[in-house]
Amino acid sequence: MYPSFIAVLTALTATIAAFPHTTRNAALGSATNFIEGCSPGGCIASFNITAPAGYVAGAPAYNVVCHPIYIQQGWLTCDAVGEQAAGSTVQSMWTGASERELIKISVAHLFVDGETGAAKNASGFAEIEAGTTAFDVPVTSLTAVL
Repeated sequence: MYPSFIAVLTALTATIAAFPHTTRNAALGSATNFIEGCSPGGCIASFNITAPAGYVAGAPAYNVVCHPIYIQQGWLTCDAVGEQAAGSTVQSMWTGASERELIKISVAHLFVDGETGAAKNASGFAEIEAGTTAFDVPVTSLTAVL
């Protein structure tokens, strides 16, 4: 009976490890210099966001400037500031927030895990008040990219 318990436990552990992970303790990045403005044609924002290597296991550091557009509501690739790790891309998106007065900024970091070589996507979002200039974006999802 004991060996079958070990086999079941091992299989269960492997199954759990295969599912997307939700991580709430790590910050995807620290955003600074956030500004936003609107015109009759839509709204645009600009902000810097950085993260140190290892903010999640195997993730490289990044330093980028993002320019999400509200009316577009799609992922836009952020501009690298200096050298970035090969295979590392940061994207941002501005969508409707849970409350009309808030701004919802989502960030995704697509990278090659430096420890395993696997392609991964760490993503998260922050809802902020207009006028906020600095905020952290927590990691809410960490998935493998096939």
